[in-house]
Amino acid sequence: MPGVKSHRPTRRTVGLSSTDRAMWTRLYAKTSIQELPWFSPTPYPPLVRAVEAGWLKPPGPVLDVGCGLGSNVLWLTTQGFQTTGIDIAPGAVEAAESRRTASDSDATFLVDDVLASRLPTGRFRGAIDSGCFHTLPVRRRSDYAASLARVLRPGATLLLFWVAREETGSWGPPHRLSVKEVVDTFESRFLVEQIEFRPRKIRLTPPTRGSTRPLTTLAGYTARLARRSGRQPPPQ
Repeated sequence: MPGVKSHRPTRRTVGLSSTDRAMWTRLYAKTSIQELPWFSPTPYPPLVRAVEAGWLKPPGPVLDVGCGLGSNVLWLTTQGFQTTGIDIAPGAVEAAESRRTASDSDATFLVDDVLASRLPTGRFRGAIDSGCFHTLPVRRRSDYAASLARVLRPGATLLLFWVAREETGSWGPPHRLSVKEVVDTFESRFLVEQIEFRPRKIRLTPPTRGSTRPLTTLAGYTARLARRSGRQPPPQ
């Protein structure tokens, strides 16, 4: 009709935005491994503690979401896990592959977008995330939970690590989530079994930043969640 604008539905974004994808690709392409602030040749200490406490048990298969340079994946294989690491940045996957040794036959690295994953449905018995979820835009959190739930089997364990709202230092990721935000995102698809707060025990002085990997020292949370067999209905 004359004078009336047609309103077509906006196509929903599938996968990480092209801008964010390009940013991560460029970062890994132009930055050496040693200069990346989150790189450590050893596994993430909260992950080690969680596995030692029995929060995640072998053999898997286990998915590492946003595996980066592969330290967690390679360590998990030494603990008897079959582990697949995925990352949006080809440079990250290439660097992780370059660190593989002949004994790392149970480690696999793939370029994949967790928001539009090509992985098979129900492939994994467990998953870990030590740095992907808390970097996502707020509007994509629900998409993340839905996509991750698809590739996990019912009952699968998810270990989620994030920088806490209580962290007041200037260094760190832009999104510092509260427990409520995490529970609100995951509860319909995951049972929240256990959450542990990790306070920061050191000052982030310039010398500290130059001598340690600050991300491993920031106040944060470790959560153990279990993939539900179906969607949890909303509260009445």
